[in-house]
Amino acid sequence: MTVSASSALAIAVYLLVADGLAALFLGGLLGGAGLALAAAAVAASWWQAPLRRRIAPQPWLGTAIVVLAAGGVALEVVTVAASMLDAFTHLLLFLLLVKLYTRRTSRDARDLAFLAFFMLVAVAPATTSVVFLALFVVFLVVGTWLLMLRHLVAEGEGAPPSLEARRPFGLGRDLFALSLAASAATIAITTVLFLVIPRVGQAALPLRPHVSRMVSGFSERVELGAFGEIEADSTVVMRVHLEEWRGGQGRPEALPALRWRGIAFDAFDGRAWTVSRSTLRLTLRRELPVAFPVHRYYGGPVLTQEIFLEPIGSEMIFGAARLLRLHGRSDVVTLDDLGNVAVPVPSARLNYTVDSEPEVGDPRGLDIADARLPADPRWLARYTQLPPVAPRIVALAQEITAGAADHYDAALRLSAWLGRELKYTRVLEGSGAADPLEDFLFVRRAGNCEYFAAALAVMLRTQGIPARVVNGFQRGEWNPYGHYFMVRLRDAHSWVEVFVDGAGWVSLDPSPRGLPEPTAVAARAMLWLDALRLSWYRYVVSWSLHDQLAAADTVRRAVWTRSALPRVALDWRSLLRAAMIVAVLGSAAVALGRRRGGAVGGVADVPRFYARALRALARRGLTPAAGETARELAGRAEATPVAVAFARLTAAYERVRFGGIALTADEAAAVEAGLAELERSGR
Repeated sequence: MTVSASSALAIAVYLLVADGLAALFLGGLLGGAGLALAAAAVAASWWQAPLRRRIAPQPWLGTAIVVLAAGGVALEVVTVAASMLDAFTHLLLFLLLVKLYTRRTSRDARDLAFLAFFMLVAVAPATTSVVFLALFVVFLVVGTWLLMLRHLVAEGEGAPPSLEARRPFGLGRDLFALSLAASAATIAITTVLFLVIPRVGQAALPLRPHVSRMVSGFSERVELGAFGEIEADSTVVMRVHLEEWRGGQGRPEALPALRWRGIAFDAFDGRAWTVSRSTLRLTLRRELPVAFPVHRYYGGPVLTQEIFLEPIGSEMIFGAARLLRLHGRSDVVTLDDLGNVAVPVPSARLNYTVDSEPEVGDPRGLDIADARLPADPRWLARYTQLPPVAPRIVALAQEITAGAADHYDAALRLSAWLGRELKYTRVLEGSGAADPLEDFLFVRRAGNCEYFAAALAVMLRTQGIPARVVNGFQRGEWNPYGHYFMVRLRDAHSWVEVFVDGAGWVSLDPSPRGLPEPTAVAARAMLWLDALRLSWYRYVVSWSLHDQLAAADTVRRAVWTRSALPRVALDWRSLLRAAMIVAVLGSAAVALGRRRGGAVGGVADVPRFYARALRALARRGLTPAAGETARELAGRAEATPVAVAFARLTAAYERVRFGGIALTADEAAAVEAGLAELERSGR
């Protein structure tokens, strides 16, 4: 189907507007109801010309609507706007609708394209979704097409009726193909600039991050049962890419006790675990981009993980225990003697790398001098501190651990008993019991991971065994396409660390939580899309100066290696291969030149009849000036006797040149007659 250039321009305008609205919805700047309302208003503007005619006798009505809408936007900016970005978005929508309902000329189409572009600009800092790339490409292609159509329509605006552009060339295949080629070239140039222009800052945290819930377990206080709600949430909050496994056996993703440690608690008041006031905190600052040391290395295998964290409202750094080093973008890190690591800069928490020394094998076989039980009684009192505990909890712990060979054996017995005798459940109904742990162990006999962890830690402490509760995430779901773990909000988890003399703090998980279900075939496409999303974030959104330097160093090494190779003399096969390449390129250039033949005055793709008309006009002393259009040349020829004949030829030229439509037999005959008249008058 072909339509006129003006209709094609209107279609391009509305496609750009739809692209901008989709971007606002993607970035959360426009909700579902707002999107529906804006889309309805935009769709109604297609018939804006009849609407303008209806309200033309009452000009005050349009003015009143604009004034009221502008006042509402201004009031929102001053009072109820959640952020300046929201206010800016609504202002853009207001200006867009005003322009759509008052659109008359091609200049208005250009202004609407700019407004749609600013919509994408507003969304850029508010989303990290790979869908934004698709919306940007659509804008680039349609925007280029719109600019070309606007140029064609602008030539026809204000022209005399004989030259009025009413030809069906707006949706021509050649014109759209040209816009695609121009868009591809623009993307290629933009990609090169993106790679080489130095970064002046870090990847920023989205201005309006979508955080459906705060993960309460990752603050400095967590009450029993806090995970009951979020354990049903499938939102992906973290992606863990396993980069290197040094000194380990087998595949790192198959490690049986792989979890992502977030924060440890040492104080318990009977209902909540907290970080005690006696905790020693240390703030580290750095001048050079070096890793922050976190824990002393004990000599085991080291696992390197790159973490991609969503903005979940916590300053904690996650990683496999025991965390040795932190490689990040923040120059300030806070450590404490519980092994907790916090980064106060929000943008620096979105992407970082940690080195960990996972717990492998039986810790009782270790004899590490730096992991001995401290002789300080205050240390032991800190990790065995308890509020008043029900006597039957103490008795139960003594019964289970009777005959244990050592503290770790006692901890294993308690952990195994809890996982065997009690049930895991996410349904936590308030019982009103004064002691929630006693109610969990002897009455309900079911609970979530926090109850299991708290019960194990308390029972260990009743036996004088140092223990603490840890919150973090389970391993998550393995994505084979991106080679990383997808950790969801429902993977939030609690477990226990017990101190083993000679091995340090060792993890124990008494909770009988089920393993993740196998990935269904229908869900594999979602895994692939998530891997694509992570690649977009890693190599585009989070592309930093460090990445640029690393890429430049890789290129430098490759060039140096190539230049260092011994030079080999070219043999006849190499020369023949080079000659064939040159011949193919030359043939392509000749074919392209022939296809573009017929150029007159440096203008390619000029139809033969128009070239004859230009030669005939040149004999009268009229030649096209540099940059002059055919329409402008016809205007200069109006003072000559051949004005009418040349105007008809110009109209036919525009139809063939820009519309890609062949002349009919009658039109060809009329063109020949016009050429004959033009050539006779020029003699």
